[in-house]
Amino acid sequence: MRNRKAQLLLTVFCFALGLLLVIQYRTQQAARTRLEGISAADKAVIISNLVAANAQLREEISSLETQIQSLAASGRTPLEELVDELNRMKIINGLVEVSGPGVEVRIEGEVNALDLQDLINELRNAGAEAIAINEQRVAVSSMVTSDSSGGLSINGVPIEPPFVLQAIGSPQTMQTALLRAGGLIAVFEHSYPDLSITVQQRGKLVLPIYARPLSFRYATAIEQRISQ
Repeated sequence: MRNRKAQLLLTVFCFALGLLLVIQYRTQQAARTRLEGISAADKAVIISNLVAANAQLREEISSLETQIQSLAASGRTPLEELVDELNRMKIINGLVEVSGPGVEVRIEGEVNALDLQDLINELRNAGAEAIAINEQRVAVSSMVTSDSSGGLSINGVPIEPPFVLQAIGSPQTMQTALLRAGGLIAVFEHSYPDLSITVQQRGKLVLPIYARPLSFRYATAIEQRISQ
């Protein structure tokens, strides 16, 4: 399979190289035609531009060769790399259900919106790759809010105690970060004497999809040339 991919990449490279050579030949033919009847100074400028264009063409050919060698050695195609990147973006934005090891934090008692938001940020800082609270996926735009009566909600969905936060990542790293002396949970326990908080490692957690659709009213993507 790897040899077939390498052969395909070599075929594409040869086609691109042949196309570039044809373009270069036609450009040179056109340049010769334009050179007739113009001054020596103008000829010098045109020739200088052709030399620069040829140098740039050689650089692009060298870059293509390097990319082909790299892809052939790794056995991966640009499409596979793009698919992996797309999947990472889906996980970050909560667009897919995810599973993996992590920790489960259970809070019995009343806390405010800022406390829960701080706990979410603490999990992120400890390396959490995906988070959910009371079965609501925490996306980039998610925020814990409170209403006039003190009720809490996230993603526009009301949540009530007990608050159960599930985070996928390194269980040991996250548990250590949360339970360290002087850490956030220690602050909670000092501020709320009647509060009960437990942190448990889990071998497998399954987090739901972010329920609210993502929409952009003002932001648009800027197309950029990706250089290797």
